[in-house]
Order: sequence, then structure tokens, then C-alpha cells
Amino acid sequence: MVRISEIMDLRCIKLELAARNKEEAVRELVRILADAGKVEAEERCVAEVMAREGIASTGIGQGIAIPHRLIEGAGEIVLAVGRSEFGVPFNSIDGKPAHLVFLIIGPQGRNNEYLKTLSSLSRLLNERKMFVALMRARTADEVMELIREREN
Repeated sequence: MVRISEIMDLRCIKLELAARNKEEAVRELVRILADAGKVEAEERCVAEVMAREGIASTGIGQGIAIPHRLIEGAGEIVLAVGRSEFGVPFNSIDGKPAHLVFLIIGPQGRNNEYLKTLSSLSRLLNERKMFVALMRARTADEVMELIREREN
């Protein structure tokens, strides 16, 4: 099992997304990863993630979206977290906007670790009380602490 807290970085948690649509949310989260030195070629990352969204939406419902993509040239599996009070339309399976968006980008060829990361994150978020707690968190440190507690 992958520990999400071990791949998270406080610099890659944004509690007030400005995005009003899916592409803006992806772009904003890729920018956070780039600013933290975690990804290069921002435009390519955005284009790749949006191409993946064109295949099937990663809006898993219950106010959560997990856009993800393996990208040639990515260095390691990285994660950015964004929160939107108003919600971002994500073509979610329940038709509701995403208030928590977890972007995962990884290098091609690391499929096993990538799938384990997706699985671990999904398990972490499967309880409604975790969603509520993450929505109430006031700081990136609180978000990180909530995730660490849930993993333990």
C-alpha cells in the first residue's frame, strides 16, 4: 500500500482553488506542482491530463475528483490537492461538482506504483467524514495531519 502522506508536499496543497471548470482546476494544480519543482513542461502535463479526462471523467462523485495521468518524462509520482468551496464541474458520476481535487501525475512505466497510489487515495477518501474533515481544514498542515491520521 502506498502512503499518500509520503508523496504529499505541503507546497502542493491549495485550499482555495480559483478554478471554475475542469481544465482551470487541472491547470492550477499543475502550476502548483511546477512551482514546487515537481513537474516540468506544464502545458504538456495539462494537455495529457485533459486528454485522459476526454476518455472518461475522473470525477468519482461525492464531491471528489482524482484526475491522473502517466506522462513520459515525469520524474516520480507526485500529487497536488486543491479545494473549492463552490465546487468545480467535473462530469462526476453523480452529476455533482468536485470540491476536492487530487491530481496525480507519474512517469510512464511505473504503472504498478501508480495504480497502488490511486487505490490508496480512493480508500483514504471513501468515508464521508474524511471529506467533511478535509473541507473544514484551515491549513495545509491540517490537511496533511488528517491524511496521516487516517493512514494510521
